[in-house]
Order: sequence, then structure tokens, then C-alpha cells
Amino acid sequence: MNEKKTIELFTKKSGDFVSSNYICLNENDLVVDAVKRAVDQNKETILAQNKNDEIIGIVTLKDIFKKFVTKFDQEIKIKDIMTSPVIYVNMSDLLFHAVGIMRKNNFTHIPVLNDHSKEVIGILNLSDALSAELGNTISHIDSLTQDENDIQGLINIKKYQPVLVENLLQQNVAPGDIAYLLSFLNNLIYLRSVNIAKKEISQKFKNFTVPNFSVITMGSGGRMESFLHPDQDNGIIYSGDESKETDLYFEELSKHFTKILDDCDIPFCKGNLMASNPLWRHSLNGWKSQLEDWTKNLSQQSMRYIEMLYDFRSVYGDASLAQDLRKFLLNVLDNKYLQKFMYKNEENSDAGLNIFGNFVLEKDDEENKGLFNLKHTGTLPLVESIRLYSVKYQIEEISTQERLDKLKSLDVFTENEFDFFSNAHKFLSLILLKNQFERAKQNLSVRNYIDVYKLTDREVRMLKMYLKRIKKLKDKVRVDFSEEYF
Repeated sequence: MNEKKTIELFTKKSGDFVSSNYICLNENDLVVDAVKRAVDQNKETILAQNKNDEIIGIVTLKDIFKKFVTKFDQEIKIKDIMTSPVIYVNMSDLLFHAVGIMRKNNFTHIPVLNDHSKEVIGILNLSDALSAELGNTISHIDSLTQDENDIQGLINIKKYQPVLVENLLQQNVAPGDIAYLLSFLNNLIYLRSVNIAKKEISQKFKNFTVPNFSVITMGSGGRMESFLHPDQDNGIIYSGDESKETDLYFEELSKHFTKILDDCDIPFCKGNLMASNPLWRHSLNGWKSQLEDWTKNLSQQSMRYIEMLYDFRSVYGDASLAQDLRKFLLNVLDNKYLQKFMYKNEENSDAGLNIFGNFVLEKDDEENKGLFNLKHTGTLPLVESIRLYSVKYQIEEISTQERLDKLKSLDVFTENEFDFFSNAHKFLSLILLKNQFERAKQNLSVRNYIDVYKLTDREVRMLKMYLKRIKKLKDKVRVDFSEEYF
């Protein structure tokens, strides 16, 4: 397979390749009539609906012709030959994930859903010829997407990440695409970890009816901006009321899946921002009550919790619960005084340049002494500033780049500001990714500190240029949120 197609498999999303090559028909329609309508409309795929217009099956013209080549019955209906239940992928799922699912199930077509409404937006068609072109890449796809029931399979996915990063960096893939891929793979590990955990505790809770629930990830994982070694930041939202038995189930579930994640080298959160902590698992109403308490409390700790939660996304289960909570969160944060307090909580976070324009290097941490913390004095003040404006303008997008794009469309930032902050985020991410990969390659611990003396002269100039601009952005935030002028 050519280099461009290989890159697209691991960086492009399924939604980028959908087509309208399908037709929706009732499950009770005769196959002979369905074929005529599909051919007349030049469609290859039939999605079967029940009387409530719910999609319950899928069949392709190729399937029909194969079944009827030797035997033809005019009375056979779509429901008699369709594949059911239907397996979907989401529009934000990476293309390699869709390829893996289709190979595993021997599909040539798969419906693609809108991430939010869960409605079909199109059909993804990856032919046998495309799969044959993949060459060695197909073995990587199979290893990443196979339905693993053992933890070792998940560990292998995590171990494979540095190899992918090396290949993509060598091919000059955008750092945002690489971070999205790493986040996607981590979310895949999350999904399978929860499935394994559910099986592990099923006997203990065999008489318990599990309510709908969603496992959420927060921070960089929620923004789809993870690098090589993120820790866990997760929670659980479930439907219905809170009870001792329900909490006991989700406590047990979360202890199991967070342990699996830790075994897969997605380590426990040092701040205990995990679903195994009762603070981070609640019913939907329980979450809403806790959010109201946090906003009334207005402590530094509660603001930190809100900031972390703001960047969440659902990685498992009923995503509508997460959507409901996000709407409530945006409504709660639509408060000028509260936004001012959020700014005060982040006031001391700034780009790591001193008044002379030199890098502020670590002095206290012996392990990282003399190094530059590119996350806490680089990407973090930029991400935090963009997040504050997103809160102010009620922006639902989660990733930093999507938020920037939305803020530009609202004229919060000019075209030049948008370009500068967008490029700053990409450049800082690239430097951090390169540093993490080099350390992983040498079997050293992955961290967010870099040795600025190992950067090229051009990298030093660009890094200082972007950090200066981030400092100016922090000044703008100060004016817009604290109402302090200088």
C-alpha cells in the first residue's frame, strides 16, 4: 500500500469516507422489490427498518445475488436474509478501526453513525481490493482491532503505540493526528477493559439489573490530545437513582477496570480522579447535584474538579448520559462570577519564559532539574486559556483545535490569532511527542520535561516565539475574565 494510504488509515476518521450508497427499506419488503428499487436508485446497500423506522438489519446486493444464484424465491423478504443486529462505527472512529471490524466480521459495508445523534450518516465501503493493498499494515490493524478477551491483548496495543508514533513522525504526520490516534487507542483499551471487568464481576452480581451507564475519560484523553504516557482520569455516569447496591456494583466494576488499565500502562491517577473514587461515579442526577455543590463551594479544589470534568467524553456505554451532563454543565458555568473564579484558579499558570525572555527551568525537582516542563509551562496555559473562552461562549466542542476554530467563527479571535494559537499548539505538541518517543525508544520513563539545550536553533527560536505569544494570551484572559486592566 502506498505511504499516503497508510497514513490515512491511522489518522483519518470513518466519517471522512462515508458515502450515500444505501437505501432504507422495510424489513417486510420482498427481496425482488428491494433489488429493483436499489438498482433503480443505483444503491448497493439496503438498511432494513422495522415499523418504528429503527434500523435492525443490513444486506447488500452482492449478498442477495450470492444467495439467489442457485435458488430464487419471489416470496422471500428482506428480514429473511439480512444480517442482524447491525454493527456500526462512529464518524469519529479512525479508519483503521473500521477496517479491522469489517475484516473480523467479513463485511464489505458498514453503517456510520453520527457521534451525538446516533443516526446513520452514510455507509463505509472498503473493498477486498483495498484490504489486499494493505500489505504488512493489515497485520497491525488486525492486532489492534481484534476482539481481545484477555488483558495481554490490551497490553500489546499499548506497547505498539511508540512504533506507530515513530512511523508517523517519520512521515511528517501532524502532531494533532498522532495525538488523536493515541487517544483513540487508549479509549479502545478503556472500552475493552470495561467489558473484561463486567465479565469478571458478573457472577457476583448475577441477580443485579445493571442500569444504563457511561464510562467517561477526562483531561487530555477527553480532548483526544493524549501523548505516550497519560495517566487515568475517568468517571461513571449511570441512569436511575443512587442506591447502596448500585454504587457497590459500580465500585466493583471501576476497581476492576482501573486495575486493568494500570496493568496496560495507563497508570492510576495520583490525584485519585478515577471512578473507583466515589466522587467520580454517580447517577446523572447525582452528578448534577455534585456540580451544583462544587459551584456553590467555589474552592480551589472544586474548581480543579470542574476544569477536569469540562474536558470529558464518553468512551463506553450510553453516550446520551454524557450529552445530558454536558448540557447541564454548560448551563451551570454560564455565570460571569463563576468564570472569574475559574480564571483566578488558573491565574498562576503561565508560559515558561522569564522577563529576559529566557526559559524557566526546573529548580526543585531533582530528577528533572535543569529541564523545561513543556506541559505545565507550555501547552497547559494555552489549553486552559482556550478552555476558559469555551466556557464563556458556551462551546460544546472538546478538543483544543475545535474550540479554537469555533472561537474564530465567533470573532473572539482574529484569523491571525487563530493561526498563531493553532500553530503554537501543534508545535508544542510536536516537540513533546518527539521527546517522549525518544525516551520510550531508549526504555526511559516518558515525561513532559525536555532538555532545551538539545533543541535546534530554529526550534528554540520558534518555541520562544510561541511562548511569548501565549504569555500575551494570558494577559488577554486576565483582562477579559478578571476585569483587571494594566
